[in-house]
Amino acid sequence: MSPDKKAAILLPIVFLFVSSLVAFARNGPDNTFTPGPLPEGARTVIASGAATVSNNDETPARSAAISDAMRNAVEQAVGVIVSPQTAVDDYRTLSDKIYSNTSRYVSDYKLLNETVSNSIYSVKIQATVYTSRLKDDLGAIGLLMEQKKVPRAAVIILEHDIGGDLFTSSLMYAPAASGGGDTAGWPSLQHGAGPMSMAESEMAGKLADNGFDVVGPAEILKAIESSKGYKGQALDDGAAEKIGRLSNIDVILYGSADVRLYGEVPGSEMRSARAVVSLRAVDTDNGRLLFSGEQQGASIHVDPAVAGKEALKKAVDTIADKMIATVLDEWRQEAGSGVPIRLTVDNVKLPDELAGLTSQLMSISGVRHVSEMSIGGGEAAFDVDFKGDARGLATSLLGSKALTALFDITETTRNSVRLKAK
Repeated sequence: MSPDKKAAILLPIVFLFVSSLVAFARNGPDNTFTPGPLPEGARTVIASGAATVSNNDETPARSAAISDAMRNAVEQAVGVIVSPQTAVDDYRTLSDKIYSNTSRYVSDYKLLNETVSNSIYSVKIQATVYTSRLKDDLGAIGLLMEQKKVPRAAVIILEHDIGGDLFTSSLMYAPAASGGGDTAGWPSLQHGAGPMSMAESEMAGKLADNGFDVVGPAEILKAIESSKGYKGQALDDGAAEKIGRLSNIDVILYGSADVRLYGEVPGSEMRSARAVVSLRAVDTDNGRLLFSGEQQGASIHVDPAVAGKEALKKAVDTIADKMIATVLDEWRQEAGSGVPIRLTVDNVKLPDELAGLTSQLMSISGVRHVSEMSIGGGEAAFDVDFKGDARGLATSLLGSKALTALFDITETTRNSVRLKAK
């Protein structure tokens, strides 16, 4: 036999042998994938599944048990992302939209154990679940925002364009510091709400795409001017919290965007531009900082203005994705662990007026703990650990004749209740 003929026969055999080794190494003896390093946006879940063996045929029962385990793995992952109440109340929606499509979320699994007993085929698996995809899809069907009741958000980004001497936004302006990418002095309010800056518009679009109710600058400016609650002060976390409260906004995103040219690209007529975006997100209900970060973007183009816009868009898009993911994760943890509700009592003339308030609060169903935070200046503040939100606590307070005889409820926000002593 000629060498060419031998090669023609042996090459397919070698190929099949090598392919079998690769398949065995990847799949293992159980014909299941053995996970390596976790992919980005994924987590490992241990789950069990079971199925009935019919007509002494274990093969379909085994497949059904594995499918059941994969579904249970996805359910476990969802239970970490949404609140327990959402998981119960919206089970049908979750079942139709999420649990019925486990292959989208389970990238691979390893079979840890399988047994057959009393015609029940049981398995235990270690599954790799893409939580990032789950968050995207839960957000798309509105369940990720359930705990926040579709939050209202506002964007204030002071933007400095190429060659400009001001940082401007739809609401404010401030002089640019000479030679640096920062403001010189406190921002001043515009005489009238203007159009959103490019950075603000890009950020607002990202928020809207992720289920936020974005409040426009005209509504914010009207609330500020009518109350004179913000005037001639630094734009910081405290100011953001104040603006948010005046406008009934849940989250204020504020910061700056600085766009600058960095000369020509050697050997061409292209111009290089760079944008730096700094952003902070403040929960206006309690002043908590949810996100703080900075992002750069760069671009080249013959037209310097186009290069600057492209660089700014890259920076805004990247930091917006990071910010939204962080805020949603913060709220997920808040939903799972609970955040104390601030209970403030106004018009307190004598400490005796608060006698017994703690015990009366503890008698309300769902209240687990009450901490006295401060008393003075006619005001008292308590942190209430309550199984529910502030609106639920307010409803429970209204149901207490002992409390309503002494106090009126004057304000309720997402995480706070304000009372006034009679």
